[in-house]
Amino acid sequence: MKIAVLGSRGIPNRYGGFEEMAAQTAPFWVKAGHEVVVYTISDHPEKISELDGVKIRHIFNPERRLGLAGQFVYDLLCILDARRKNFDIILQLGYTTSGIWSFLWPKHKTVTNMDGLEHQRAKYAGLLSLFLKWSERRAAKRSKLLIADNPEIANYLNKFPTPIRTIAYGSVVVKEEKQAKELLANNHLPTENFHLHIGRIQPDNHVFEILDAAAATGETLITVGDYTTRYGRKLKATFPEPNIIYAGTIYDKNILNALRTRAIFYLHGHSVGGTNPALLEAMGSGAMVLAHENPFNASVLGGLGALWKDEEALALLLTQRPASEIRSEQARLSRERIQEHFNWEDVAKNYLLAFNSIK
Repeated sequence: MKIAVLGSRGIPNRYGGFEEMAAQTAPFWVKAGHEVVVYTISDHPEKISELDGVKIRHIFNPERRLGLAGQFVYDLLCILDARRKNFDIILQLGYTTSGIWSFLWPKHKTVTNMDGLEHQRAKYAGLLSLFLKWSERRAAKRSKLLIADNPEIANYLNKFPTPIRTIAYGSVVVKEEKQAKELLANNHLPTENFHLHIGRIQPDNHVFEILDAAAATGETLITVGDYTTRYGRKLKATFPEPNIIYAGTIYDKNILNALRTRAIFYLHGHSVGGTNPALLEAMGSGAMVLAHENPFNASVLGGLGALWKDEEALALLLTQRPASEIRSEQARLSRERIQEHFNWEDVAKNYLLAFNSIK
């Protein structure tokens, strides 16, 4: 098969979830004997034409000049280019800025990963939410097959007549390395007795509740994310407590893994996505997770960690210190769950089965 991957900023991954998925699954498809092209922004920091056998197609990206409008242009150019190629499968990752061009998608060979419930995100209120609902309907109508990364997302998508397959997102298992403590110290970060939060700084990720719980308890919290946004600056001004460490954005996986493996609790506030990559990465590192109570997080955790509804419930959990035996068993079970249910090889195989089902 000739497979095109659209809808991400491309590979190597320097950005987020869809990019990581492309970076992890596409090489497996190449090893299985398929030709794979991942569409990538022209201003990607790494200008390479191939990675692990995967061809990289750079497409002009005007986002720096046009802002959000530039993403729409980039998606249009990717779709127009892919239409001119003889691909057997076009995998469309998301529809937030590409759904408007769905009338150009070749329906008989388009598979769309529908991501989370984008229209419910606080940052997309009002007219943007209405647009995303429309875009969601268009994407569902113009696709041969829909991919849900979580059973709850699949249940939501059942309202559309288009066939659905549930294929989880993936992650890797990470063990704590001996130099983790030294690595954190060298980067001026706490090495023990801290909690950790990693995520986008937006209301539907319940960052306010996480910071509020840390402020109320005095527990040390390291929060990793971009607080330079308007909302981020507001949160920093609201919670200036010295026990809250605003670490900014960190992309170094070694540092992130060191934080995850040494944290007392990993705090996860995402609420409108499906299977969230940050949650899987925390579980793969053996972290004990305290997650916002919703069906998506509950289905991923499978009974591990604990769930909270509000800042009061989270504050109560933060003050607890599970025995080392319980922590060790939770870490073992978390890594085992990632290996059994969320490993990248199985994810890649399931995508190939989905592709073959519509050929």
